[in-house]
Amino acid sequence: MVRIAFLSLLFFCFYFSFYRQGIFAYPIVSYNQDTIEERGSKRDTLRLDTVSIKRKSAGDKWGEKKEEYKSIFFWGDTKNMVTLPHRGGIAVNLNKLYNKFSRKGRNSRKLQRQFEKEYHQDLIREEWYPLTQEYSKLSGDSLRKFRIYYEPSLKWFRENDRYEKIAYIHQCLRNYLDSVDIIHKRLQFPMGNAKL
Repeated sequence: MVRIAFLSLLFFCFYFSFYRQGIFAYPIVSYNQDTIEERGSKRDTLRLDTVSIKRKSAGDKWGEKKEEYKSIFFWGDTKNMVTLPHRGGIAVNLNKLYNKFSRKGRNSRKLQRQFEKEYHQDLIREEWYPLTQEYSKLSGDSLRKFRIYYEPSLKWFRENDRYEKIAYIHQCLRNYLDSVDIIHKRLQFPMGNAKL
């Protein structure tokens, strides 16, 4: 009895899916139409407006990393582990104490240091790349290698004003042009975090 009911249900589903369009089967209707309807135009594509892409600043990237990796910054946090309440005594935050001595906390702090290093490099390059583009005669691959080889530290960038930075670029450019071959050979070897 169950077989007969199953076979009849299968038959009705098969019948309605192929022969009755209103219930199960939906006919496919396709239209060939131009995407543009101007008088006298025979093109079938649209002309898009110009789009300008703005790079994210170093601060925006840092904020996104802090938002995306909240757990890393939570597990690596060991600041204010011990506090002195107003009523007296000593208060110890157990989460931060655990973060200090656990493997997860050590790995999180290591990743935080890497994020901070990338943030510092982004801060330097945010100002260094436009300056080298404007005040050096180089272009292409030689400009890229010049930027990598003579990139200053963040501390130096913060301590000096624009005129000293421009003087540094001119001094480095003279040194670079005097010893291009040596610098290019040195850059062929791995230099840690240098991105070619």
